[in-house]
Amino acid sequence: MANTGKLIVITGPMFAGKTTKLLSEIQKAHKSKKKVILFKSAIDNRYSDVDVVSHNGARFPAVTLPDGAEGIKALYEAAENYDVIGIDEGHFWDDTKGLADTLNKLAFKSKSIYVAMLNRKSDGTSFNLSKELLPFADHVQFINAKCARCAKDATFTQRVTPYRTVNGEISYVGGKEDYEARCRNCFTPPPKA
Repeated sequence: MANTGKLIVITGPMFAGKTTKLLSEIQKAHKSKKKVILFKSAIDNRYSDVDVVSHNGARFPAVTLPDGAEGIKALYEAAENYDVIGIDEGHFWDDTKGLADTLNKLAFKSKSIYVAMLNRKSDGTSFNLSKELLPFADHVQFINAKCARCAKDATFTQRVTPYRTVNGEISYVGGKEDYEARCRNCFTPPPKA
């Protein structure tokens, strides 16, 4: 019997352990002799340009791709030769149409795909990729963090510093100095524009 593909989305707020879970799945597949490949967006260079690195320091080599159609095409072509495909910080491809369709096509080619991504933006709204990808998912694993204010379960990401701009665009890349995990009671939605 042929392997059945699957598309797993690992989601939640920042500091919930999404990348740690993704790296665990990739390591497990690697140890079981599956051909694995891990992708990251060129936007995310917080800890490394060549590895996916979790906040707790776990790491695995990754292929860094640009956003847009060029990156999606390169991802699809590279993934053809692998059994297990991981994508970290999937929301960084948020404005790119076609990633969800591409990952769904790969799952139908008996590939196991794991995508770690934020559940929502720091203003409380959904990322476009979430809307596009979740209907294709075979399983969605939602991981809570601990609220930075009260230590209850957190499902929101709160921006605590002003956004920076890169080439005229808002940059969402940041770490502990820029974001906090917050529960619904401690989350402060930004004022409406």
